[in-house]
Amino acid sequence: MEDRFFDLKQKCRSLWGLIPKYCDALPNTAQDLEKLLEIYQEDVGPRAAVVSEVQRWVNKWKKEDVSTVPSSAIEALCACHADIYPNVYILLTILGTLPVSTATRERSFSTMRRFKTYLRSSIGNERTTGIALLSIHKDRQIDREKL
Repeated sequence: MEDRFFDLKQKCRSLWGLIPKYCDALPNTAQDLEKLLEIYQEDVGPRAAVVSEVQRWVNKWKKEDVSTVPSSAIEALCACHADIYPNVYILLTILGTLPVSTATRERSFSTMRRFKTYLRSSIGNERTTGIALLSIHKDRQIDREKL
């Protein structure tokens, strides 16, 4: 099990330090930041820009009260201004989309298998997305009049 999840664990650990609540943990050392840039070099800008941007991001949150800082990737993404911190925004987006485990992926494929039958294989992306959302959020009530 350790071998199977090691790569994903390393990626998550390197990005986890961008969440303001955990800014003290990572990427506060040059080694952690280099590992982060090595993994995501194709997704972000030049190294010098990313390094200074991450340092500004970490310093911004160190000044804030601990109870008011975002504690999850999605909250941090909402608090991040894409114009001011474009590379941090990209990295937080990646962190927010990484699955916690392979069970998340398997569950989404199982759901897709349920509604993507042979008869419905010719439907387009928009309709497939709509059906997937209906399947995922099946506990919500739909107002047929609005529909």
